[in-house]
Amino acid sequence: MFGFLKPKVKIAHLPYCCEVHSHILPGVDDGFKNVDDSTQILRQFQKDGITHVAFTPHIDPGMFPENTKPFLQERFKDFVNALPQDINMKFHLAGEYMCDDQMKTDEPLLHFHDSSVLIEMSYFYVSPYIKEIIFGLMNEGFKPILAHPERYVYLAGQWEVYENYRDMGCRFQLNLLSLSGAYGPESKMIIKHLLEQGMYRYTGTDAHSLRQYMLIRNTEIPRKQAEEVEELMHNNRELFP
Repeated sequence: MFGFLKPKVKIAHLPYCCEVHSHILPGVDDGFKNVDDSTQILRQFQKDGITHVAFTPHIDPGMFPENTKPFLQERFKDFVNALPQDINMKFHLAGEYMCDDQMKTDEPLLHFHDSSVLIEMSYFYVSPYIKEIIFGLMNEGFKPILAHPERYVYLAGQWEVYENYRDMGCRFQLNLLSLSGAYGPESKMIIKHLLEQGMYRYTGTDAHSLRQYMLIRNTEIPRKQAEEVEELMHNNRELFP
């Protein structure tokens, strides 16, 4: 479907309709700061054919102490209700939970339609709590999704770590921005391995700004990789009602 002679495919030409990882909810974390900018990217999303958008603000008491479930639910409600009527998408509030000693898996969490919960860990070291958190989430009936495993570049080549998380029941979400090479050669090596092994399940923009999203749109990737990424895009639909 990508053209017989085309060696590369622009991400903007792939059928991305369900956004599962974004920081568009304004003024709550290190993503979008105001309503106008958030509205602008949603208009671009709609233009590009995106129909479902999950807001996944960081939930990390050390960095963003105000981001409790009730606070984020109120901000989400206010923002969605204030959007212009010509923005016609389905919106959902989840969260991106930091795997640290403050995350409690036995408390009400912001999750996707199928009880999936997006988690992350430090970009500098393996969280000493991640296995405990994955186990705890599974035990409570949640389905953990590790965000952007390719960004944990200290794990490049340590494939048994990813296999361990997978075998525990954790699924992986690829950042589309990572395909641009923005996070270096180790990140691209991880992407290559996890795609080849079929270990990714979902993909998302992780958009923190319109500039980031436009970079994603214009990124070109090899045709074979594009086919693998398109499959992940289709999988995103299962996280929404």
